[in-house]
Amino acid sequence: MNQVDLLPLLAGQPEFVQRIIIDVFPFAVALLIIVLLRWLLTAILLRPLKIIVERSDSDIDDRLLEESVSPLRLAVVGFSLFLVTEIFAFDIAVEEVARTLARGLLVGSVFFAIVRWFEVVSLQPETFRRVTGWTIPERLLPFLNTVVKFIIVAIGAIFVLQELQFDVAALIASLGVIGIGISLASQDTVGNMFGFAAIVTDNPFKVGDFITTPAVTGIVESVGVRATRVRQLDQALVTVPNNLLTNAAVLNRTRLEKRRLDATLNFTYSTSSDQLRAVVAEMRELLQNTDDIDPESVIVHFVGFNSSSLDVRVICQVLLSDWREFTAKQESVFLEIMGIVERLGIGFAFPSRSVYIESVPEDSDAELLLGGRRDQAEPSQERVEASPSEPREPAEAQQSAADP
Repeated sequence: MNQVDLLPLLAGQPEFVQRIIIDVFPFAVALLIIVLLRWLLTAILLRPLKIIVERSDSDIDDRLLEESVSPLRLAVVGFSLFLVTEIFAFDIAVEEVARTLARGLLVGSVFFAIVRWFEVVSLQPETFRRVTGWTIPERLLPFLNTVVKFIIVAIGAIFVLQELQFDVAALIASLGVIGIGISLASQDTVGNMFGFAAIVTDNPFKVGDFITTPAVTGIVESVGVRATRVRQLDQALVTVPNNLLTNAAVLNRTRLEKRRLDATLNFTYSTSSDQLRAVVAEMRELLQNTDDIDPESVIVHFVGFNSSSLDVRVICQVLLSDWREFTAKQESVFLEIMGIVERLGIGFAFPSRSVYIESVPEDSDAELLLGGRRDQAEPSQERVEASPSEPREPAEAQQSAADP
């Protein structure tokens, strides 16, 4: 419809006045329509809805209604542009631009509302499990919520650009080429992000766990999207990229249900076989009757003749996962074992070597060689491997028998 037909008073006005009024009048009418529709939206639609949702016990509907106000106002602007183009007669180019912009605002308001609603609802573990049957870890929710919001915004931007007459296919192709370049430049960052997702889903450790990896040993303080922070035993804070943790073997000591006590006890060769049988039996009985030790896991056996000791292997499972409790129990067990050994009159061996001198050469060079050490050699005793009933053979005969 022509503006002059709407305003008969313009017929008697000068041409420049008509032109000014004709240019300003549509904008004034559009502004009036926007104000009117916003008042109708607030007074007729939102206020009754607000009264209804306030009666419910949940606050989610209140927040959804509150987040819907801004998208509705944006939709009102787009709808007002449609009305103005229908009421007034503009040039074809102006009408095309106005209608394109109006469609873009309406489509954008829809996706704007979806994003605002998703911020209120977001991904909840229980709701997601009921809908899909999958369980989402709590630590993965912020990352997934961000990804979903990004996807919604990207799809909305594609629809809006399409309504604004942009070549979306060419734009997506250009973005794909740019994305390939960005991904090649930031492949470590992308790998760390996927590492974060793997850590959260597989859950090899959590904050507070004591872990051991080829890169670090310590207590996990935080698990971020890019890296994990670990506090070492020397209190140094180490930041480890997530992709290194996902590709490495991680030993989580906090999740041990029980700990292994494994010790080898060394006794002297002066220990008799009866003493060895007695100490093995008493140690086995001690471990089987000790609290917090699995009696089915107790293994106590004489395992071999070492170069300077008789070795007894002691193995059992201690039903304590805490390191301090385990070491306290280990101390108690070792002290009890020491008491058994002392009571039986057995001695613990230590690495040593015995030297037996069967004969001393009488050569003068040997005298000079041993002269400085004769005082030390004299107190040592000779060991004679002969029974009391047999006469001792001369040293030369023993030496010749020993030669190959």
